[in-house]
Amino acid sequence: MAPASIDGGRLTFVRGSLHTTLTIWKDRCDRSAFGWMVYTDYAGLRERMDGFGGVGVRIDHPSPSGDTGPSDIPPAACYPWPTGSAPLTSEVTAGVTRYGAASLCFVRDSHDLGLLILADGHVHRDGVWSFTPANSEPGRLATAIVLARHCGDEALERAAVAKLRHRGEEPVAPHPGYLFRHAVADWSRQYAKATGIDLSDLATLKRKRPQYPDTPLSAAP
Repeated sequence: MAPASIDGGRLTFVRGSLHTTLTIWKDRCDRSAFGWMVYTDYAGLRERMDGFGGVGVRIDHPSPSGDTGPSDIPPAACYPWPTGSAPLTSEVTAGVTRYGAASLCFVRDSHDLGLLILADGHVHRDGVWSFTPANSEPGRLATAIVLARHCGDEALERAAVAKLRHRGEEPVAPHPGYLFRHAVADWSRQYAKATGIDLSDLATLKRKRPQYPDTPLSAAP
């Protein structure tokens, strides 16, 4: 798989509307350690949603120790940074060989990306998994609707609205009485301002008697 561009430790691969970046990074606290990670996002909303991390998902892989337990915290550096002209350790090449291609091809298309963003938790495929922590669910649901309306993906939007109806009255942090739908509404206001996509029906979810969306709105330009 040949990258479309290489910028230092960032290799970018392009497949239609999806941009997948493999990043090699050094540990901020221990400069003798490094790791690698993969992130896939939707190019059509990259600039407008850049302040929110884009519309995408991070793909994680097992550590050299074989730990396959998804974590809700950023990945830790796993490998020793080679000194001088020393080659990479066998653990590095083995890890990239085993999990690199699976990570780069993890997201199939924009619809699949939306479903991964919308997922209740981490999704496993071919030994790797998407990073979708539970504490980000309201924001991710709003993001999935933004993507659905931008692409005109009614099936994705129906799935998002169904989850919103099911989870809407559940309490979430940080304040007592703050509900799942309240958080979706708050995120939607910010996303609408950034993207210009009509999310006015989601903003009304802050009301005491909310009107949940019924049918998908038309796609935004």
